[in-house]
Amino acid sequence: MNVLIIGNGSFEPGSVFIETVELSDLVVCADGGARHLYALGIKPDVLVGDFDSIPRDILEEYKKANVEIIKYPVRKDMTDVELAIECAVSRGASRIFIFGAFGTRIDHTLSNLHLLHRLLDSGIEGVLFDEKNAVYLIDDQIKIKRRENHKLSLLPAAPVVEGIYTEGLAYPLKDAVMKVGTTLGISNEFTSDEASVSIRKGRLFIIVSRD
Repeated sequence: MNVLIIGNGSFEPGSVFIETVELSDLVVCADGGARHLYALGIKPDVLVGDFDSIPRDILEEYKKANVEIIKYPVRKDMTDVELAIECAVSRGASRIFIFGAFGTRIDHTLSNLHLLHRLLDSGIEGVLFDEKNAVYLIDDQIKIKRRENHKLSLLPAAPVVEGIYTEGLAYPLKDAVMKVGTTLGISNEFTSDEASVSIRKGRLFIIVSRD
């Protein structure tokens, strides 16, 4: 099951977002993320959080529209996005898209990126994305379709990542090693319609982005 989670971060929806909404079987808003959908006239299936960042009138409108509301205390041990992931996993998600995960709060952006580890541990395909970026986390392999004017970057998500192989990129890697604190994998270019990345040991962020 495909689940779309909307966070309270930066939100500039375009064709990528609309296509993802159409692909999703369940739409979950993490607290203030509901503001974004409300502005677009889209009703979520579930609203999760402590509701400290959603206007009361929007919350009341969604209650009247029979949106499922799951409320948590303000003092809690998880962010609203993680709570939304908990909800998605409990409903049987096999793939989770997270939009609105990036923003001005670096702590929230980094914590959202780290939530990809949780999804990977659970065997769930996850991606954080906006109209210009998509971030994946792998411990084995992935294939990425070419996107116009996009670069592909690799960043180690473990102290050492070994046995890195790439195909379909301008600067190929063969049995390469990356360590945290190095920038070897930044801003590669597609040379075919599809690029592949595989690793033997560790975890690797795959970032597809454009200016």
